Amino acid sequence: MTSEHRGDYEELVDEISELLGAPATLENRDFELIAFGAYDSEGDLDPSALDPVRTRSILTRRSTAAVRAWFEGFGITRATGPVRIPPTPEAGVYRGRICLPVRHRGVVHGYVWLLDDDPGPSERQLTAAMGVTARIGALLADEAQHGADLSRELRAVLTAERGWQSDMAVAELRTALGPRADGLHVLLCVAPWPSADPDDAPSVRAVPGATALCTLPWGATAQCLALLIRLRSPDVLTPATTAAGRLLERARGGSGAGSAGG
Repeated sequence: MTSEHRGDYEELVDEISELLGAPATLENRDFELIAFGAYDSEGDLDPSALDPVRTRSILTRRSTAAVRAWFEGFGITRATGPVRIPPTPEAGVYRGRICLPVRHRGVVHGYVWLLDDDPGPSERQLTAAMGVTARIGALLADEAQHGADLSRELRAVLTAERGWQSDMAVAELRTALGPRADGLHVLLCVAPWPSADPDDAPSVRAVPGATALCTLPWGATAQCLALLIRLRSPDVLTPATTAAGRLLERARGGSGAGSAGG
């Protein structure tokens, strides 16, 4: 994860783990893993804590669409307080969960997840933990706004007419990027992108090495996805090829088509 708030997220998730006496994980609202808390327990690791859903989330840093839909079926997107989810072995959830919605100004930006034990945390503990999620929500909202600003500036660069308009758009993107603008970048395009809805584009966090992304019209009704990928060296294109592979897999899964160019 490349967010400037990375350390803050980890510290806040650790704080929740300590408050509730259980390991916690933080995901954004697209169920992409942001951080997981280190909880120092004297007991041995319970193998049941690593059920298939939890294992996949940690190893791949995301959950499947089916898992997301299943959990959202318990109303977590609308909840303003803790939601208890019962164990459901047939869904790969061997242990119950406690979901703490992470909200800011009424908007859900993510979720903190914990395994639900018996008797589990008290209402007082959960109330204290929700206070921490409010601080996480403020950070995620700030990051989302910054990402939206970068998307707007990148789109302006790619759609500006040549000449002074293009020069101005590039200057504004450099300003939005800050110190990162001095690094090496490559532009990656996936076309067509399977959804014409810009809200269906992946988050920057979901693409390793991505600095900014945006969607653009492709043909009469389709969209393409453009990403700005950081490079450590002009001779090492691995970040770009890795990102292209992941996005092509996702695009083909959605429509059976898609090609990438840089």
